[in-house]
Amino acid sequence: MPDPRPTRGKHRRPPRKTKQERKQAPNRPPEPSAPGRVIVGEVRKPWGRDGLLAVTLNSGRDTVIGPGWTIYLNGDAHTVSNIRPGGRGATVMELAAVRAVRTAHELKGAVIEVDASALPSPPEGTFYEYQIIGLRAVTVDGLELGVVTEIIETGANDVYVATPSKPQQKEVLIPALKDVIRDIDLEEGIITVDLPEGLAQGPDQISE
Repeated sequence: MPDPRPTRGKHRRPPRKTKQERKQAPNRPPEPSAPGRVIVGEVRKPWGRDGLLAVTLNSGRDTVIGPGWTIYLNGDAHTVSNIRPGGRGATVMELAAVRAVRTAHELKGAVIEVDASALPSPPEGTFYEYQIIGLRAVTVDGLELGVVTEIIETGANDVYVATPSKPQQKEVLIPALKDVIRDIDLEEGIITVDLPEGLAQGPDQISE
């Protein structure tokens, strides 16, 4: 049975979106700028006056960015010169071609991507967060729950948020536990779950 927990790192995930924000764009997580790239974070703001960037990186080994790595900001390639922890949950990143605070300001809010091929292979039976996001969540009885649009870290275990296709339908929170996550099929794009009693929704709430 697969271990549903994404591999972890020391970086903090971005703040969870509000319910209103998720309703405005259901089932539409940010798209990579090119095939084979993985979204791993976002530029928060300039850091200091030398062109440094305060960034927020997703948790997991998919964000083990280091000096010499090639990253993509708004689709443009940049080389990382240095990276270190910053204050208030941020990570401070120095890019070889960004040396002025004005240029750093222009990158505020930019999505950070890396090539998926540059990532180390996860341990057998575990998955990167980018592999989980976007999967269709289906119960063992074949009931469609929605698309996994977010992963919430609770401390004890992660929770996958399955967002139905219709905004008026309710989100389903899926505990990332072995007895709940029965199968993860990346080729088919499906995560099969056995929801505990009390979490399962009725067809009027989550299906056509």
